Amino acid sequence: MTTYIGLILEIVFLLAGVYLYLFSRGMIETKESKSFLKENKTIIRFGSIALIAIMLINIALHIRDILG
Repeated sequence: MTTYIGLILEIVFLLAGVYLYLFSRGMIETKESKSFLKENKTIIRFGSIALIAIMLINIALHIRDILG
């Protein structure tokens, strides 16, 4: 049971990384995002790509562990 909860949490973190990447590209906008993105766009983009990559590896290993 805890294995599946861990997998769900990894998927949630993957989705958070995708959201941050889209935010850094300007596809998701808020009222305060323009000034924030002007200063932190590069850091957010690299951080979100790293989070996506790490979570994809974790999910693949987790699924491999579940299946056998």
